Amino acid sequence: MDNELMALMQVLSNKPYLTLKDIEVSAGITRRQATYRIEKVNDLLRQHHAPIITIGTAKEIRLDSKARQKLEELLQEMNQSSQYYMNKKERQIYMYLMLFMNSEYLSLSDFIDSLGVSRSTVLLDFKELTQMLEERGIRVRNNRTKGYYLIGSEMEIRRMMMKYVIYTLAEEQSAKIFDVFIDDFNLDIFDYSRLVITELAQRHNIRFVEDRLVEFIYIFIFLKARMQSGKNAEEEIHALLDMEAISSMKEYEFTVELLKNYKNTDNITNTDINYISSWILGISFGDINEETKDCILISDIIGKIMTRFEYLSGAHYRNTEEIFIQLYSHFRPAYYRLLCRLPIFNPLCDKVREEYRELYQLVEETMKPFHVIFGGDIPAGEIAYLTMHFASIYSDQKAFEIAKQKTALVVCSNGIGSSAILYNELTGMFPELHFLPPLETSHIHDIKEHVDIIFSTSYVSLGADIHAPVIRVSPVMSIAERYQVMREVYMQMGSHFLKQPNVDVVMGIVAKYADIQEEHALYNELITYFSHIDTTTQEERVLHLADMVKPELIRLHLDADNWEEAVRKAYEPMVQHGYITQNYVEETISSVRIVGPYIVITKHVALPHVKPEAGALSVALGVGVLNSAIEFGNRDNDPVKYIFSLSATDNQTHLCAMAELLEMFNKQEFFDMLDQAENSDEVMVYLKENQ
Repeated sequence: MDNELMALMQVLSNKPYLTLKDIEVSAGITRRQATYRIEKVNDLLRQHHAPIITIGTAKEIRLDSKARQKLEELLQEMNQSSQYYMNKKERQIYMYLMLFMNSEYLSLSDFIDSLGVSRSTVLLDFKELTQMLEERGIRVRNNRTKGYYLIGSEMEIRRMMMKYVIYTLAEEQSAKIFDVFIDDFNLDIFDYSRLVITELAQRHNIRFVEDRLVEFIYIFIFLKARMQSGKNAEEEIHALLDMEAISSMKEYEFTVELLKNYKNTDNITNTDINYISSWILGISFGDINEETKDCILISDIIGKIMTRFEYLSGAHYRNTEEIFIQLYSHFRPAYYRLLCRLPIFNPLCDKVREEYRELYQLVEETMKPFHVIFGGDIPAGEIAYLTMHFASIYSDQKAFEIAKQKTALVVCSNGIGSSAILYNELTGMFPELHFLPPLETSHIHDIKEHVDIIFSTSYVSLGADIHAPVIRVSPVMSIAERYQVMREVYMQMGSHFLKQPNVDVVMGIVAKYADIQEEHALYNELITYFSHIDTTTQEERVLHLADMVKPELIRLHLDADNWEEAVRKAYEPMVQHGYITQNYVEETISSVRIVGPYIVITKHVALPHVKPEAGALSVALGVGVLNSAIEFGNRDNDPVKYIFSLSATDNQTHLCAMAELLEMFNKQEFFDMLDQAENSDEVMVYLKENQ
């Protein structure tokens, strides 16, 4: 099973709604490649006698719940299996790690035997790898005594290994290639290392950023193996680090104790112990309450950063102390990464620069006077991390006066800045939800409250006791990603949540009547508009069913050939009398096309509606009765004969009427009355008598 196929299975098992286009974009592949991979997944499903994946007329992916469950089972089996087929990139990483291990002798046959591929494949992959390494000042040499080996700056050789680990974990969301390598070469087991590091961290009161901890464990396993082989970087490390200062830190004591838990570490030099300690400092949270030797120095730098940013931006802090504590927590590890020139690779860097362009530029300008402290420019990745912290500080955190009906949890393993900005963004996108404070994955089982939906930044198994749907989100979301997340949430949370329109349909309509000059810009602006959250509060008032249904909104004995015509005819009097706009009708039709017949809420009954911003002008409920029932595509509740068209301008005013309507659905006499009524007056009399 290659990584591409596993990645597709992961996406299919986690995403409740997908289109072929979504798969193409996320994987960076063509339509033909996407359908080919789907067919490969179907082959697996057929082998296990599970329903296969089909593609709908709107190019949406249709996946039965049994098929989704089977995919999850297969993924779990594959993760536990020792058999793994690598793609080219993974083979090159594997070969670099073989070189990095600095074994006594490494031949071409060793590569072939370890990878289990042909000689020609190894030669092609190896040629590309050596060319890429040479661009970074690392060369591969070969002689009769040692075979293949690396030469160049030891620090750069180490950084290359770190880059492979960090980028693979961030981009592929998988550590399978590293686990396979560790198993093949009998290196230290990841779970053992994690257990040791976690226990020592608790003993020394060191708190790691979760994602950084996973990176560090793999880096530590490979780095320790190279150090044990006799490779060190004494001169380069001495030129970068203040050995005396680092030796005084609790992180140094942590590293000394850590190495005692492994065999054959006596030859690891004190210089390399300091080097590992600097990594610990660079991936752990700073605590302002700790009396460390560097506290005053770092606090002074943070104070100057905050002051300079305030001057440059013209903004003013609402809670200076809280902001200072948050920045200290991030900046202390950043200080050591910069001071020690440790590699930093922020996978969100480009997205932050795009989504927060002006803020990024302000932060970049803010940090320029501090270049002298670190002996050079501050990397874009570090600027992006700081930008995320400032973005979370200035995120709009309005208090919405909307009933909180469902509880949501944000699980973020990317650190404080990422979790804060993601939390603020999601609370703004979904004011209908009550959000619990964000958590790291390791603390997910500490939650005592009931959770209805979970937003997670990574594909993580949350355990059998967690039954809420999981929505995968990026720590920093683009416009298109926000639209996709909203679409998924509305799919998961049921018919009472507002539905999103189909931007592709709107684009097609516009293209019929206009020449679109900037298609990409229009697409993004439409997504922005359709993703807008209405936070306008209105005077609370209670309406009964008879208050919302008006005689002019009742249409009996309707004829229609299909569901779309039926919905349009039911909506027609509401448009004519000014309760909704025509756009509201189109939004409803588009929404049904995107997510399916969500408006069919019970046997033979449809309740079409969309978000108020689509064109709800006044609170009202229309009643439409069809002469002949029509299929809407809802397997459980078709065919539909009764259509109740809702226009709601907020989330509260109409709730009493909806409760009364649901009670009516339990009375057969209500439907008999609708079938037999000759005019709208008869319907109104019944509603008022049964109020």
